Amino acid sequence: MRSIIPGGLLVGLFLGQAVEAADARPKVNFQDQVSTIFRNRCNSCHNADKQKGGLNLETFGTAMQGGGSGKVIEPGDLDTSTLFQLVSHKDEPKMPPNSAKIPDAEIEVIKLWIEGGALESSGSTALAKARPKFEFKLDADAAGKPAGPPAMPEGLSTEPAVTSARPNAVVAMAASPWAPLVAVGGHKQVLLYQTTNNHLAGVLPFPEGTIHVLKFSRSGALLLAGGGRGGQSGLAVAWDVKTGKRVFEIGKEYDAVLAADISPDHGQVALGGPSKILRVYNTADGQLLFESKKHTEWITAVEFSPDGVLLASGDRNNGLLVWEAQTGREFFDLRGHTAAITDLSWRPDSNVLASSSEDGSVRLWEMENGNQIKSIGAHGGGTASVRFARDGRLVTTGRDRVARLWDPNGNKQRDFEPFADLALEAVFTHDGAAVIAGDWSGEVRVFELKEGKRLANLPANPAPLSARFDQTRQALAAAESALQALGPVQAAPAEKLAALARAQATFDDAQQLAHQQTGAADAADHAQVASAAIDAVAAELARAAQGIADRAIAEKGKAEQSLVPKAAAEKSAAEALTAARAAVKKARAEKEAQDRAVAAAQAARRAANAPPAIAQADAEVARQTKRAGELAGALAAAGNQQDAAQAAARKAAAEHAEARRAVEVASARLQAAAAALQPALVAARKAAAEKADADKNLADARASAQAAVTASAARKSELDQAGAARSAADKALADHKPAIEAARAKVQALKAELDLLAVEKKASDAAKSAMLAPPPAGS
Repeated sequence: MRSIIPGGLLVGLFLGQAVEAADARPKVNFQDQVSTIFRNRCNSCHNADKQKGGLNLETFGTAMQGGGSGKVIEPGDLDTSTLFQLVSHKDEPKMPPNSAKIPDAEIEVIKLWIEGGALESSGSTALAKARPKFEFKLDADAAGKPAGPPAMPEGLSTEPAVTSARPNAVVAMAASPWAPLVAVGGHKQVLLYQTTNNHLAGVLPFPEGTIHVLKFSRSGALLLAGGGRGGQSGLAVAWDVKTGKRVFEIGKEYDAVLAADISPDHGQVALGGPSKILRVYNTADGQLLFESKKHTEWITAVEFSPDGVLLASGDRNNGLLVWEAQTGREFFDLRGHTAAITDLSWRPDSNVLASSSEDGSVRLWEMENGNQIKSIGAHGGGTASVRFARDGRLVTTGRDRVARLWDPNGNKQRDFEPFADLALEAVFTHDGAAVIAGDWSGEVRVFELKEGKRLANLPANPAPLSARFDQTRQALAAAESALQALGPVQAAPAEKLAALARAQATFDDAQQLAHQQTGAADAADHAQVASAAIDAVAAELARAAQGIADRAIAEKGKAEQSLVPKAAAEKSAAEALTAARAAVKKARAEKEAQDRAVAAAQAARRAANAPPAIAQADAEVARQTKRAGELAGALAAAGNQQDAAQAAARKAAAEHAEARRAVEVASARLQAAAAALQPALVAARKAAAEKADADKNLADARASAQAAVTASAARKSELDQAGAARSAADKALADHKPAIEAARAKVQALKAELDLLAVEKKASDAAKSAMLAPPPAGS
């Protein structure tokens, strides 16, 4: 079975080994070792004649006296021994000047000499107790924000000095004015938490008892704690925040220190408690500067003004006093509270002091005349604490279990989530973005100021390092599982965005196709309109040509119909002419015959001599002449008839010829019409066919366009659905964003915490292994 050694015993073993090692070191002295080094390395410049920089290192006395800038050797304190810093080249100007560093072995001798108390000879004792390894006194201009990075713990152990069954009441808390750091006091230890990640940055042991008050110095470089054991002992202790080393212990009280503060220049510490005496000490040598016995009850609150001019103190009997910090003379006696003073806080400009009391009020006092300028009914039943922020706001706590935020004029801004027990302490973080508050049950909460939400809890009773490592590892696994469970919600927007992009691309393609098909339908419509127009023109032309042809046919038919009677009339006229000519010929022949008969009768008349014969001849001549006259008339009539027949024949011939010409013209027109009709009919048929094609193309194009529009509408519906899905995913993500961010932040914080704990655990395990290892053989 593995043996379990209590942590306190481990510390004891470690300290014991350290003491034994220290006791085993050689006792170096000036006379036997150091003077030789000074003579060989330094005295050429630092002797009785030269005394460069006013420093003479020839004798022990002159070396310890120092030079023009003061002492260069502080027995027991390497950090403040200027000579060691210069010869080891840790500070400027490096010594020897313009030369290499003296051998490390000689530097080690000087180091051992100073650490051993700067002995003069082997029989000497240390000149003085080692001074605190810290430069307390600051320039007045330096009492505030540090020039470099604000002090933060570096490599401090986070192994609790004490682990209790349950947390102690949070009666002491302080926040660094410049760094993300808060200190929580408890029994035998101070817990330092980094406020940016709520990581336990260090544990400062306070074996002297319970801590009742914590104060950071105005520069944030020191942390002051006051406490002790009730009725037994008390003191104030200051640590270097960066290294965690104690830099001084002030006061030897016979009861616990309840109130304490350090001046802005680190030169003074004021403390008080059940002794009712306010004491102010010099931090350089721990000497009492002055004390006051004016308080009639336990001193419960003490605070220097930020400018270091004044010091305020309050007691359990409602006494509230302001003192001159340098002289201890009373400055103001502030009267107004009716019950115990519980806390004090100065406004950063040092012009206003805030005091809280068990009477439930917070009162603001101006420092020109000591008048009360505001009384705030802060907490029913009693106010436990008050603290100014850098911007003048206030935070208070009280018996009503609430931490409360006030504006610079004393108007309430917000109540934070109530505690389960009395709210005892509250402080602002360095950046004024959060409030950290604690209660009687030991719960410490971090609240953000904007909305007053609780951000985290700080354990006031942290588990041992190994347990915290296991707890953090388990918490990280659970947090990663919780974050992984939110994975679908986180992945959904990207998936829905990709689906939306695909839907958009599909819709764009469908819309483009719809535009193309609509354009094609429009073009087909235009083509159909043009084709219809051409078809109409071709049909009209065909109809016109057909009309011409029909008219030509009718005309030809009519001409042909009129040709028959004309031919018959011509024939009849010709026959009548022939008959008339025959009648003329006959009449001429008869007349000629008659003319011969007349001539014969005339000849007979001439021949007749006898009257009877003459008479008979005259009668015959008369008869024959009459007959000749009748035949001449008949011939003339026949001639007239012939002329009429001839004229009629010519007319009939002309009319017949005209009818023939009309038929010829009609035939020519018919032929031309027929010739024109054929291409017109072909063109009409072609135009009709083209129109039919255009009609079909238009119908097809319209059908395709309608289909494309329908498809585009469907794709638009899909796009809208994809957009709605994306919006729903975004909304779900937005709804879950606080949870996701919180889960992610928790995972990151736990990872960082686990990494830090792993480094601390490794170092702790190595230290324990080294302490438990058996000593070397022969030791």
